[in-house]
Amino acid sequence: QQARAVVSAWKDGVFYGEALLDDDGHGRTDIKIAAKVTKKGSDIEVDLTGSDPQSTSFVNSSHANMQAAVAMAFAYLIDADIPKNTGALRPLKVVAKQGTIVWADPGRPVTLCTSHPSNEIVEAIIKAMSASCPDRVMGGWGRRFRIAIQGEDPRNGRNFIWHMFQARPGGGASPGGDGYSSIGEWHSVGGLKFGSIEVAEVRFPLHFRQHEFRPDSGGDGQHRGGLGVALDMVLETQKPAKGNTAGDGARHGPCGMLGGKDGKPHHYRLLSEGREPRVLKTKEVGIELRPGDCLEIRSSGGGGWGPPEKRSAEARARDLAQGLVSKAV
Repeated sequence: QQARAVVSAWKDGVFYGEALLDDDGHGRTDIKIAAKVTKKGSDIEVDLTGSDPQSTSFVNSSHANMQAAVAMAFAYLIDADIPKNTGALRPLKVVAKQGTIVWADPGRPVTLCTSHPSNEIVEAIIKAMSASCPDRVMGGWGRRFRIAIQGEDPRNGRNFIWHMFQARPGGGASPGGDGYSSIGEWHSVGGLKFGSIEVAEVRFPLHFRQHEFRPDSGGDGQHRGGLGVALDMVLETQKPAKGNTAGDGARHGPCGMLGGKDGKPHHYRLLSEGREPRVLKTKEVGIELRPGDCLEIRSSGGGGWGPPEKRSAEARARDLAQGLVSKAV
């Protein structure tokens, strides 16, 4: 009843939103997730049948994951104090087609689906609902892009595997204010993971030369998207190591909402003495890492909310004074 009371106040109609996956790691780019949302009275139907066909890669979603992503988007839009239970989801109906990126056939790889296309399903629905309940939608949150490193620790001769939980992307802005900086991805809310730099340096042969907010990474708007992170990390091994990347968001930054600007996409580079800097792709296996190599990681900021011209002069002065932007706008 609480959920239906909230939905009833939104504008009736049929609304559309899209989000794009960068790629599937095998040459296919700009994979579309399309949401057609029909709102009537206290009922919401989310139709994802217009989404692109499934992939041969691990960016497909299972049926259960797709249902969870739609529920997550709906949970963002209803009141925070409404219990997120079966009753709250009764106003919601999901329509999808098997064989698409959001509902793959049995046997298709779905390893990344809790991040991608889960985040893009949420983004497409929120975009659609901006025309129905604009006072409840928010700018896009940063997407997942991580690197894992496998090598030998020279301090004890043991093999190690390190998975990056630092350099979290920024969250999207909302009608309530600026987005949180370095908060994580859409699906992180309620389960945030922040890696300790100090613990990582003690446990692994890594040196964090820089880890700070990335200026100008949040999308401009009446409310600014949260900032991503600028991270420079040096590999302090004596033998070569291997790295793998997994994620998305190096082509498409988090979406701006209702006139807000998109957040800056991720940008990862491998700096190695005697070699040209190499831009890392979001889905790579077996990256050659040499002792002393530096990973230059620039994570994305969140999307802005509302027209930039409506941002107050006081807020802009504060952004500049705190180094969140590099120049006055």
